[in-house]
Amino acid sequence: MADQRSGADQAGADRVLEEFIQAAEELFYAMRRSRAAISGQSDQGLSLSQPAMLTPLADDEELPVGTLAGAADVSVPTATRMLQQLQNKGIVTRRRSPTDERRVLIGLTPEGREQVAAVRTRLRERRSSALDHYTRTELVGHLRRLADTINKTGTS
Repeated sequence: MADQRSGADQAGADRVLEEFIQAAEELFYAMRRSRAAISGQSDQGLSLSQPAMLTPLADDEELPVGTLAGAADVSVPTATRMLQQLQNKGIVTRRRSPTDERRVLIGLTPEGREQVAAVRTRLRERRSSALDHYTRTELVGHLRRLADTINKTGTS
């Protein structure tokens, strides 16, 4: 009897885990679609990763390519290609670091700064309207529990 019960308990735990995984995937895809929708509204049609890579520049004058690659969770070569495209569109400037010739520093042009600000504003507005019916405490609690669960599944 105990063996049947433990088997049933395991099956229930497996269903709960599968439901969690499915819900988490739905969340990630929804976030990706939302970012893509916001990005696609810009005049230059920024790609999905580009706003994530450019956002740190909203608060800094110039940053190295590696820092921006990390912000967008892309490799440095991928970031370099993206930044070359953005430079061709007049969104960013690129220059060698005066203190280390191996480093390339990226800055926003005035047009790029406007676009990043517009994307950030649209994201903030959409998130705010979508989350209005929750209290701040509820949201923070849910997100922290979700992050904790995701961290545990990634390190197990």
